[in-house]
Amino acid sequence: MKEIVETVEIRATEAPPDWIIPKRATIETVFGCNARCPMCVIENPTDRMKGVMPLDTFRGIVDSLVPYRNHFEMFDLFALGEPLLDRHLFERIRYVKSKGFKRLAFSTNAQLLNKERQQALLQSEIETVIFSLDGARKATHEKIRPRVTFERVVRNILSVIKLRDEGDYPTRFIVRFIKQPLNAAEWPRYKVFWDARTSRRRGDLVTSYNMHSWAGGIASKRDLLGDRFDPEIEAAPCHHAFDNMTILADGSMPLCAEDILDPQYGIGNVIGRDPVEVFNGAAFNALRERHKAGRKNELPSCRECTLLYSESAKTN
Repeated sequence: MKEIVETVEIRATEAPPDWIIPKRATIETVFGCNARCPMCVIENPTDRMKGVMPLDTFRGIVDSLVPYRNHFEMFDLFALGEPLLDRHLFERIRYVKSKGFKRLAFSTNAQLLNKERQQALLQSEIETVIFSLDGARKATHEKIRPRVTFERVVRNILSVIKLRDEGDYPTRFIVRFIKQPLNAAEWPRYKVFWDARTSRRRGDLVTSYNMHSWAGGIASKRDLLGDRFDPEIEAAPCHHAFDNMTILADGSMPLCAEDILDPQYGIGNVIGRDPVEVFNGAAFNALRERHKAGRKNELPSCRECTLLYSESAKTN
């Protein structure tokens, strides 16, 4: 076994010297959601088929990433969808961890996080779980996240925190608030409530993040920013094109998280291939060259993107 591990690590060091090895890997295990959030593009028209990535496909992709595992600072098992819709989620987590990957995470609206799944989550020893909760009041949260029940979500989150603390499990929790006009006034109350129920000692965070445009999919850049454009952000290369590698449920690779509804740029499909090779292919490299040349706004999804503005305004 030791010889096998050494062999795959050597393969990664023998990658071409001009290759970019991403810092973050994301695999979308399911494309589909039980909520209908107006600030999300998942229900916009798309040629992508809703569904779950087949388990064999998932394992093959994970296996192909083993040579690069020590390069990844984060490994996400979510993209555009609700991971708890996937009945194989915790089996997938165990498989990824069995291959030596660390710093795994997924995000959930917690509607489906019943007692059985809470226990399975903790027993998987996943490092980070992000809870999407967007109001301090029932009316606010349920308007922002239709089909999700405020009381049930809060109850599920509090329950899994209690189980984590009682069992001394290693998972940390992030309670995340997507700030927008409907809920912005509730952030101080929200922050106080969840700070009192999470643990900084265990690495928990309560954070707010400004709603972004989904590359114009839910709002234009001007709708969200008005005239508050930052020349440095507009000109600088976006780190997502260099640091983050996303693989969608059908195996396709988008430019970034803003390109995940219908990947626009023909980067390729990773099934049966080395994903990092696809990440370093001609199509992706041509897009990065535009970023480096200060021409990212020639790309429609980049031109309308506000993600870097949201990141700069993030609060913990």
